[in-house]
Amino acid sequence: MGVLKKCFPKKTQAEIRRALLLALFLAALWAVLAIVRSGVTYHLAPLLVAAVPALGARAETAAGRVVPQRLAAVGLAGALGVTLLLSALGRLDGPSLLPFGGAATEAVLFSALGAAAAWGFGSRLAGIGSTAG
Repeated sequence: MGVLKKCFPKKTQAEIRRALLLALFLAALWAVLAIVRSGVTYHLAPLLVAAVPALGARAETAAGRVVPQRLAAVGLAGALGVTLLLSALGRLDGPSLLPFGGAATEAVLFSALGAAAAWGFGSRLAGIGSTAG
């Protein structure tokens, strides 16, 4: 957390910390539920885990100094980590919404979709990459 202290004001640090803790809670909840209930797929869990850090930290930050791309990458890493864990434990054995692959493929794609959406939406909120004049 030393990087947060160097780069961001206290209010922004608290928002980032809160968003990361929420993502950690969602990841843990997803993992526990998947381990306890075999054969069930939590379709939106990877999307939420990947998206929450970038979107949650943007909720009240007016300065636009939080870099949503980095937070989206952290969310993606967390979602893919839980996917890898559950896959290794054989707990991604439920049905998939996709016409190809299984629940693990779905989790990877939904993680990427959540991170990409949070990246884009967070960037728009921060005014990063805006070409409008």
